[in-house]
Amino acid sequence: MTPRDVKPPQAATLRRYGITQADWLDLFSGQGHRCPVCHKSGTTVRWATDHDHVPGWKAKPPAERARYVRGVLCSYCNHRRVNSRMTAEEARRIADYLQAYEERRDG
Repeated sequence: MTPRDVKPPQAATLRRYGITQADWLDLFSGQGHRCPVCHKSGTTVRWATDHDHVPGWKAKPPAERARYVRGVLCSYCNHRRVNSRMTAEEARRIADYLQAYEERRDG
């Protein structure tokens, strides 16, 4: 799958996260154009921009909010996966995903 097969979020959503369309596509590409938790891919998947829920996030300037964007998940994993039953392999993938975010954030 190529980035042109998947539509990035609307401009207003990207502004909310302090990122550009190119930033979003870079994150998605860096994940192999798939959800890093469940490995879903494709144009029929509903994608969600995942971010760290830090105190005062909404009041932060866009450039700072962008630091807390963790990646792109399928909508299901973003809203339900962590709270539902999961296998050890899925938990390891979540841990790898969060560690990569923290290294990038603190880098």
